[in-house]
Amino acid sequence: MQGFKDYLTEAALKAEDYEAAIVMGWHEVCGMQLNPESAGISESQYEVLKKNPQVIETGRRIATSLLKGKHAKKGAKAEVYGRISNPVTAYWKSFGAGNTTPKTDVLIGKQRFSVKVGMAQLMSGGKSESTATFNVAMKQAKGLEKKPQAKKVSAILENFVTASLAPGQLRAIIKSGKNEVVNAGEAAHKECMKELGTLFEQSKEFKIAFAREAMSGFGKFGEKSDSAAEFMLVSSHDGSDVQVHSVYDDAYCESIANKMKLQARFKTSSRKLQGKKTGEYNFWSVVSLIVDAADKVKKEEYTPEEVESINEFFSLGKIATSIKSAVASAFNKMKSILSRGIDSVIQFLGIDIEVDTKDKIDFTK
Repeated sequence: MQGFKDYLTEAALKAEDYEAAIVMGWHEVCGMQLNPESAGISESQYEVLKKNPQVIETGRRIATSLLKGKHAKKGAKAEVYGRISNPVTAYWKSFGAGNTTPKTDVLIGKQRFSVKVGMAQLMSGGKSESTATFNVAMKQAKGLEKKPQAKKVSAILENFVTASLAPGQLRAIIKSGKNEVVNAGEAAHKECMKELGTLFEQSKEFKIAFAREAMSGFGKFGEKSDSAAEFMLVSSHDGSDVQVHSVYDDAYCESIANKMKLQARFKTSSRKLQGKKTGEYNFWSVVSLIVDAADKVKKEEYTPEEVESINEFFSLGKIATSIKSAVASAFNKMKSILSRGIDSVIQFLGIDIEVDTKDKIDFTK
């Protein structure tokens, strides 16, 4: 079992850091000279990795596994691909979806990998991205678009909230029930959870296609685009368990589809002007797909206040020691939560309530 400090380190690191470590590891195991800039590794990221040798070791182990498993050719160019912006397809754009973030995280030669290390999320798309994903999957489930249930889901997605601004934290506004836009969005989220979930149950073909698109981005970028991932590269945080799965593998896609937990909700970010927080929050509707195949730790129900305390406690770990009193204050708020057992807290660590929602994800078969 990992030590408590290891969990804190993992919470502070980003997915991109592991992707960069894999690229660094690939250069090392192939005996290639690394040029961080041409490999898509920023200077700040490189500095972070130098301070986290355990992550570099993870990257080295994953790279070694890729080489031994012949998942990529020795000596092929490796790069972190998240910085690249390739155009989306005309079909995808027809739904107003213009986000160009690649599904490919690491590109080695011609092999396109979506990397999932430890905690991650399969999908978190706003109205246009979710609508586009929905329609790509519908095209592959023949005749489904004419069914009443499909039409019902399509209409619900139309009621999703796009970029809006709240005068304060959204939680209090939702609780008050006085904001018409927020109320309508919350109603749409509840309907989406119910009706899209029902559609998943009614059509295995649609559910698998939805999962495949969320993983690959084939409909978003086109199957031949370097931004569309062909393989899921799944690893533990220490690189001791590495698996590679093709997104063309129907059995694998079905296993992921069956593990998916649907979530429709608001996503928020604090608004800043000239680098300073205004107290206002941007908010919009998203559809998230979460996979938790482990189920090793019983999930606990946390109040919104406890959620905030958890995030505050673990984020304060990255702040200078000059504000120890703030850390102590956050820790005091954490006492009742910690008393439930450290496993419950660790199970919860992936959640960032203000910006994103994460949960333990298992992309192994």
